Amino acid sequence: MNFSRKIINWYRKNHRKLPWRRTKNPYHILVSEFMLQQTKVSNTIKYYLNFIQKFPTLEKLSQAEEKNVLKEWEGLGYYSRARYLHSFSKKLEGNDNLFPKTYKELIKHKGIGPYTGAAIASICFNEVIPAIDGNAYRVFSRYLGIKYDITSFITKNLFKTIVLKMIDWKTPGIFNQAIMDIGAIFCTPKNAKCLLCPIKNSCFSIKNNSVYKFPVKRIEKYTIKHRFFYYVFIHDQNNNFCIVKRSKDIWKGLYEFPLIESRKNLTIDEINNKLRKLFRLVVSNIVLTYKMKHKITRQILYIKFLNCKCLQFKNLISPSDIFFISHNEIKKYPFPKPIILFLKHEKII
Repeated sequence: MNFSRKIINWYRKNHRKLPWRRTKNPYHILVSEFMLQQTKVSNTIKYYLNFIQKFPTLEKLSQAEEKNVLKEWEGLGYYSRARYLHSFSKKLEGNDNLFPKTYKELIKHKGIGPYTGAAIASICFNEVIPAIDGNAYRVFSRYLGIKYDITSFITKNLFKTIVLKMIDWKTPGIFNQAIMDIGAIFCTPKNAKCLLCPIKNSCFSIKNNSVYKFPVKRIEKYTIKHRFFYYVFIHDQNNNFCIVKRSKDIWKGLYEFPLIESRKNLTIDEINNKLRKLFRLVVSNIVLTYKMKHKITRQILYIKFLNCKCLQFKNLISPSDIFFISHNEIKKYPFPKPIILFLKHEKII
């Protein structure tokens, strides 16, 4: 039995029962693929179900405010994915009939890379195209003994050529999903379950006792950026608190407290002066209430939360830059994880 028949037969009987596999609705598959970028399957399921319930169609998503879309994404991270997804729905004017049906059309849209485009094209529209992600590179490099650096552009094209010859032309979507599952269940980076793998009898790495030598990948050198955040949790006379919409950098589009970023420790007076200058806020009794270290991709954030009371709030350039909300309104706004942790610590949510 050839490779593709073997893995497809295995998949039909043993595939992971995931909610997005109950449909071929391209919009639903698109949502799942966006969520699965940089995120484990186990962490994605709840978010996917809630998102589809809230925005069941492309039209519903296109009609939503960005704030509400990001709120459904809250806690999942990599928020640019949600913004790209929302932008995609608006470009198509919420019309499912305009949904791109080929790989080449799909990858024209921001957020849809080669893997996501190939996955949607093959699963939803039966296009014969390999969907090659980290799992697939690992499976094929081990199975075939490919010793070339998988970060190389030449190697990536080589993989596409090789896998295109192996893919099942009748059911390319099932073939791609079978590779995903084999990589996730058996051919894992560590503690691979080789003896249970459906293609173990013809695997190069098993025969040559070299499973963990693949895939070959150049070690990427990068520096970790250290940033120091001072979030100021400000109450007004009515116990409402102040939030700002983040317009750039990490967490763009989410909401946070007035933020002062610094390269050094600041005194209370320095914080107060910056609040006056940046936000035109005058506050009193600044107290450190919570601190944490938060890691994101290639960055470490050292965050301190300071509690205080607002004495003056005026002369802002735009009312939308900074505003006060009541405790009852807090659930309407999407916040980054550190803010959520602080709000839980303060028993506000």
